[in-house]
Amino acid sequence: MQIVFRFLARFVLAPFAALVLHGAACAAALPERILFGEIGGTNVTNSGGRPLSTGVVALAQHLGFFEAEFGKDGPRIEQVFFVGTGPAQNEALAQGSIDFGTYGGVPNVIGLSNGIPAHIVAARRASGAGTFYLAVHAAAPYQGIKDLKGKRIAVQKGTNPYRSLIQLLESNGLDEKDVVITNLQGPEALVAFNASAVDAIFDNSNLLILRDQGKVRVLSDTRSLTHDNSQFGVLVSDRFERAYPDVVARVVKVLLQTSHWASEEKNREELLKFVAERSIAYKYVAEDYSGSLKTRFNPVIDESSIAAYDDLVKFAVKYRLIRKGVDEKTIRSWFKPEYQQTALKELGLENYWD
Repeated sequence: MQIVFRFLARFVLAPFAALVLHGAACAAALPERILFGEIGGTNVTNSGGRPLSTGVVALAQHLGFFEAEFGKDGPRIEQVFFVGTGPAQNEALAQGSIDFGTYGGVPNVIGLSNGIPAHIVAARRASGAGTFYLAVHAAAPYQGIKDLKGKRIAVQKGTNPYRSLIQLLESNGLDEKDVVITNLQGPEALVAFNASAVDAIFDNSNLLILRDQGKVRVLSDTRSLTHDNSQFGVLVSDRFERAYPDVVARVVKVLLQTSHWASEEKNREELLKFVAERSIAYKYVAEDYSGSLKTRFNPVIDESSIAAYDDLVKFAVKYRLIRKGVDEKTIRSWFKPEYQQTALKELGLENYWD
């Protein structure tokens, strides 16, 4: 009898025990929560004291894609909002206080060129941030951008809006040296503008509300730029990737699913309502989201992404945001497209976005 029991233990119970241990190991491989850094600002509303995002992560939660991927008992999806936008997320990734960061290519370059331990696993083109507007006081005498020569413009340096403003100035024959850039974040910039401490402000669709209230005049916007090669990156911290590579792959898959859903014209109305409920009035959201959704939500890392980040490096050097440039090999090392490439194949989306 003992011989029989030993036989069962060796050839039946042992494999079963191995399966149990494997299952326990798989369960332990999931973190309790996944922290996403998000851009805060004046267009983020609150519910019960908690900010409500309009980004892809929040949309994925709204659509139930995270729960479908990880199950009801999967990791908690939490978002951390940074009024300091990209520069603050660089610091958070460096300190390990967030797992993923979603922010502009300019601060991406500043952080990655300075060695923050993170890599880009998804990207978005400039249109993904919507339109930025250059506005002046309603009673101001300025009729065009050239009239702002020598005037004070509020914008946060080291961000994508800063680069877009420089491009807008250059497209109208001005340079950064022709104006006085006042380095202020969104809410602070608005306070300074309302107090007439600056002559103009460069901000997002919140300025459309002030326009309709008769408080500002919009001189121009980034829709008029013929070439804006800005980018936005989704970065994962190296610490989190080393600990949970499979989770990173599944998060990237969820973000791709969400980007695909948002790219579909048939979902435009539901998308606009989702954004409007969490930010500004529907009519402003509709104005901001006019144009191709497929272009706006394109997340694909490709050769154009490498070229765009190369342009961003040159911009950062020219405007003294980083000390020295980096070569193409280094720029390519910032990306880890393999997660996305696997997910694109799995979802059958390899040829969906141009």
